[in-house]
Amino acid sequence: MQEGIVPLLEDTGLDYNLLERLLEGFRIREENFGKKIHFYSPGFKHYQVDDFYIETTPKFVDVSITGRNCELMCDHCASKILWHMIPATTPEELKRVGEELKAKGVDGILISGGSNKDGVVELYPFFKAIEYLKKELKLLTTCHVGLVDKALAEGLKEAGVDAVLIDIIGDDRTIREVYKLPHKSTKDYEESLRLLKEYGHRIVPHVIIGLHYGKILGEQKAIDIISQFDPDGLVLVVVMPYYGKAKFQLLPPPKAEECADVILYARKKLPKTPVVIGCARPAGPERTKLDLYSLYAGVNGITFPAEGILTHAKQIGLEPVISPNCCSTVIFPIN
Repeated sequence: MQEGIVPLLEDTGLDYNLLERLLEGFRIREENFGKKIHFYSPGFKHYQVDDFYIETTPKFVDVSITGRNCELMCDHCASKILWHMIPATTPEELKRVGEELKAKGVDGILISGGSNKDGVVELYPFFKAIEYLKKELKLLTTCHVGLVDKALAEGLKEAGVDAVLIDIIGDDRTIREVYKLPHKSTKDYEESLRLLKEYGHRIVPHVIIGLHYGKILGEQKAIDIISQFDPDGLVLVVVMPYYGKAKFQLLPPPKAEECADVILYARKKLPKTPVVIGCARPAGPERTKLDLYSLYAGVNGITFPAEGILTHAKQIGLEPVISPNCCSTVIFPIN
């Protein structure tokens, strides 16, 4: 990397003292992973900026086993995150959707859905269908789950899923107030990770920065919990208030500088684990700042990078790798 900070052509109010501090993360990342950095553009939406565009049909898509429905309807997204997913609400429909996607050249699929009132995505009836997608259609198959019990961990393992994605929350108040799960605690998320590791899953936990109504609360504890279980990767996203219920929509997300502190904490806590910035984060100038801070904080990848970020990565000595896959696939050598 060049000495010091390379200025952007358009300075959007960057904190250069923060950038200097983030260089610690850059050095950690370079020491453990070299100079490659991944930029992702999964196929659930078209994304194009001046220096980043993938000219290909979608290769990795999302499917919801509950369609747009979510029994929990927490304040975080009120099911809106499910709206861009392909619905497949029965095992037979999931098989059919998988066949159609395979015929169109899709290589990978993320299966998720809305949660029940215990915070569980009820994948149990879909195990055989998931196994069909993985073993017969040869699709790279991941599942984004809620809380996990033994039956779910075992069933997904028998189905042969490539990786399990799971949101980890580090504060009981957030679980109670935002997720509407007063009968659950951080211990339940910790137990979910334990069960997934016990059954030999590749795990890619997610941490949602600003989940507590735009405030930083429990993110570092979530990362601490995750670090106990030797994750295969870590995805960091930022809360998007306009997805949530009314009380969320009027609140600003955390500032890019606040998010950068969380990203650096994750990099230092998990120096040998791929850390990537996921697709969910607010747009606009704050996104540009966040993505730039992320480069300096030493992330392994960024999904839907803001304009100029890929170019800047080259300027500071990184070697971009462009992928049409979900960012969680950073854990696989095919990237």
